Amino acid sequence: MSKFVKYILYLLFGLGILLTVLFFINKDGMMDTYLYYSYILFGIAAVLAIILPLIGMVQNPKSFKKVLFGILLAAGLVAVSYFAASGDAVSVNLAEEPTAFTYKITDTGLILTYILLGVAFFSIIAGSVMNMVKNR
Repeated sequence: MSKFVKYILYLLFGLGILLTVLFFINKDGMMDTYLYYSYILFGIAAVLAIILPLIGMVQNPKSFKKVLFGILLAAGLVAVSYFAASGDAVSVNLAEEPTAFTYKITDTGLILTYILLGVAFFSIIAGSVMNMVKNR
């Protein structure tokens, strides 16, 4: 890892710690700042998640199949989650009632999270078992 990237990581880590401490000192005044910082980090991650595989594809055209497979797999998981989501209303007292689309998208996100959590647990267990078998 280059020194520049390492310094950027230290800067973001320090800024995150500072904002977290300030948030717990003054929750009402720091809520928007904390959320905007989260949005900025999410935006940076989303842009890099799109750009870096494209750079890798340009440098190694054979990796195009792997990137395409990853995109199709992600789209397939989102589609399965979307069609499995019920979109039924939840009884909550809100000033403004969410729309049916909001319920559907929320259910989709929850189901996708459950699927990815299950895949992560399975991968950890399967990887451990495979390592034990290989090392015998």
